[in-house]
Amino acid sequence: MKEDHRDHRSVRWIENLVRDFRYGMGGLARDPGFAVVAIGLLALGIGANSAMFSIVDAVLLKPLPFAEPERMVRLLESTPSGNNGTTTLTFLDWKRQEDLFEAVSVENSTKAALATGGDPIRVPGKLVSADYFQVFGVKPRIGRTFASGDDQPGAAPVVLLSNAFWRTQFAGDPGILKRDLVLDGEAHRIIGVLPAGSFDRDEAVFWKPQIFARDQMNRGQHWLAPLARLRPGVSIEQARAKMTMSRASLNGVIYQKDWGFTVEPFAQSLVGDTLRRSIYLAFGAVFMVLLIACANVANLMLAQGTTRRKEMAVRAALGASRGRLIAQLLTESFVFSLLGGAAGVALGALLLHAVAPLVAARLPFTADLSMDLRVLGFAATAVMAVLIMTGLLPSLRTSFGSLSTALNQASRGSSGSSAAIRRAIVIGEVAASVVLICGAALLFKSLARLQEVDAGVRIDRVLTMYLNLPSSAYPTPQSAAAFYDRLVQRLQAVPGVEQASVAQGLPLQIVQWGEYMTFPGVQQPLLVRLKFVDPWYFRTLQIPVEAGRGIEYKDRANASPVVVINQEVARYLSKTLGIANPVGRTVGLDVAGYGPIPESLVHPQIVGVIRSERTSGLNVPPEMVAYVPLSQSPKQYIKLVLRTLSAPAATIPAIREAVRQIDPNLPLGDVMTMEQVKDQSMLWERQPTWVVGAFAVVAALMAALGLYGVLAHAVT
Repeated sequence: MKEDHRDHRSVRWIENLVRDFRYGMGGLARDPGFAVVAIGLLALGIGANSAMFSIVDAVLLKPLPFAEPERMVRLLESTPSGNNGTTTLTFLDWKRQEDLFEAVSVENSTKAALATGGDPIRVPGKLVSADYFQVFGVKPRIGRTFASGDDQPGAAPVVLLSNAFWRTQFAGDPGILKRDLVLDGEAHRIIGVLPAGSFDRDEAVFWKPQIFARDQMNRGQHWLAPLARLRPGVSIEQARAKMTMSRASLNGVIYQKDWGFTVEPFAQSLVGDTLRRSIYLAFGAVFMVLLIACANVANLMLAQGTTRRKEMAVRAALGASRGRLIAQLLTESFVFSLLGGAAGVALGALLLHAVAPLVAARLPFTADLSMDLRVLGFAATAVMAVLIMTGLLPSLRTSFGSLSTALNQASRGSSGSSAAIRRAIVIGEVAASVVLICGAALLFKSLARLQEVDAGVRIDRVLTMYLNLPSSAYPTPQSAAAFYDRLVQRLQAVPGVEQASVAQGLPLQIVQWGEYMTFPGVQQPLLVRLKFVDPWYFRTLQIPVEAGRGIEYKDRANASPVVVINQEVARYLSKTLGIANPVGRTVGLDVAGYGPIPESLVHPQIVGVIRSERTSGLNVPPEMVAYVPLSQSPKQYIKLVLRTLSAPAATIPAIREAVRQIDPNLPLGDVMTMEQVKDQSMLWERQPTWVVGAFAVVAALMAALGLYGVLAHAVT
């Protein structure tokens, strides 16, 4: 009577579900081999996908962790070859577009020597205009952010700290606003601490106001990439249309008439095409591994179902319906799918913990890699998908057909249709693994070819370091040039150093400074990248001079200005302007000054042509670069480039001591060999390749396991 009453109330399915769940757990305990293999396969597939989804979600799917992120945009100038930065005066024009933007700001990375109790250390930071944190809609944890007057010439030096830096460097001192931070020998009043979160993942640990010098107030240097917050009710399309209309008023001061302005979502600007492709590629690889894992488990279930045909026939003879049998088998599938999902989430957390330090530096600072509720929801969805893929077909196959004949069978052999299904599944596994293996082979082939690309320089036994000359200690270009001379002479005397030089940038790293080179009688100017180097740069990196001469020691500040061009510039001049021999030609070039010294138009003479070096990575063709003597245009941010006689690491202590003898307040930063610089430039080519390669091997092993299972079952 109780059973009839329960049937009428339609709740007996709960009792059946609990009973089937217990039976499923007992079945796994009775067959531990099947349990370990099935749960292990699912854990690998779900764990890898959960970890990868965390990256996809954090980088591509989640909205930015700021107030109304859809109103945050990046402002750029558009050119026929793509988007470009803008100039200081154009940025100030955009700030006056108050009907479009609530706030407009810029940011530039910097590094500074931080005074500590011992030797100074170099810390990364950012120079930003006053509206920067208004664009992000961020309020400080302590103190205030920048005010409108903090980024004006003559303002008192102030600084903001990240929450993580405040806790590690100052032990979370609540009285931090009463203290100063000495950067590059200058005391900065600490006015605030940012909240914990995204800015703790930024490379910068401090933020200073960006104060424009007189030499930066022009429309020639395209060095800024402003970000802005749209006013409420203003769409990106409306802002883009208004910016396009305002272009006409600036055409008189823009060299290129076909340049324009563009507005793009800030979230889009954070993720480049290379990063997006790499993430999709890696996610596709791990998803195929999950499919292969599901196929293997389904094969195991089909094999197990074949041996349970008599059991299902007995249950049917005792009154069980087809639906009841399918429900039982699906519940049993749900048991190991659930266990596999739980193990997968744990494995995914371990994978994410191991991978996060390796990729965090290359991901946007807004990306928070964690196993949050969104990732757990994805894992739960994956478990349900696995249940359908691994449990439905075996359940239907086991419970359907003629069950009565199974009671009369003495043999445990597989039916022809069951064997055909299992063979089809294995064929699919092998096909998927072959796709991954072929893709990985192509990626490794491309990576091998990329490594063989000639960088235009010899990078073996080359050591590089970063130096920043503070304005307080080196206020004039003459003092900076004198420091270069003393430094190179001292480094040349270090045991183990074959050649030393100073430059503003390194090979395989983007040259940020771009200027227009003009030619007498030619209306169209040529946009070139400017690289400031000393006379020993070409010799240190063994860059041959193809025509004329290189930069020499006589090219000093009081000498006639000169410039050296690379083969790409010479090829353009020959092909486009008909200048077969550019050596000896005088050109016009805007060269930035030093500190408060304004930019000046000089007319250097082309004295030589050198072999082109790769400046934006091995996967980018050589760019048009002009080399200016560092002594004629000194810079505060420089790189030391040294060729050593033996292993570069052995000379680092002596080099540090040599720099300390000249100026004990100058810490060295970014100490790397050129081999490491090359590896960094190829990071997004190497990491996806190894990820796909690793999962291709896993897929091949899984396919082999599936094939082994089919053959073993057939033999049994």
